[in-house]
Amino acid sequence: MESPSLFLVEERVKTFKKWPFDDKNKCNIRNMAEAGFYSVATGDEDADAAKCFLCGKELDGWEANDDPWAEHKSHASKCAFVQLGKKEDELLLLEYLSVIKQYMINETKRIAELAKEQIDDKAKSVRRRCLGRK
Repeated sequence: MESPSLFLVEERVKTFKKWPFDDKNKCNIRNMAEAGFYSVATGDEDADAAKCFLCGKELDGWEANDDPWAEHKSHASKCAFVQLGKKEDELLLLEYLSVIKQYMINETKRIAELAKEQIDDKAKSVRRRCLGRK
């Protein structure tokens, strides 16, 4: 996750700079943000790329009538945010804390995976040097 502030729906809304659908569509910015998504678009070609702030599921190819909650659930049913099935302002404190806990678990796993990759890369380099290859 780029920023812990993406826990907040208003911060996720701010990320949608060139979203292709307006408020008349079901797949509008507000509905996307309420379903846990923030924009990860890098330009016009991927303007509809969005990612969940919690589970990290990235989706694109959105259509105007797509329901962001339904799409999130169908592609990432194990996401803790999806399983709660509530908008941010409907969450009880305990539920919000469970989302934070899951984020911390996910982030710890992500950091551990990166560290493992770095260690594996270093080990390969050392092996090559030991075997006389560069």
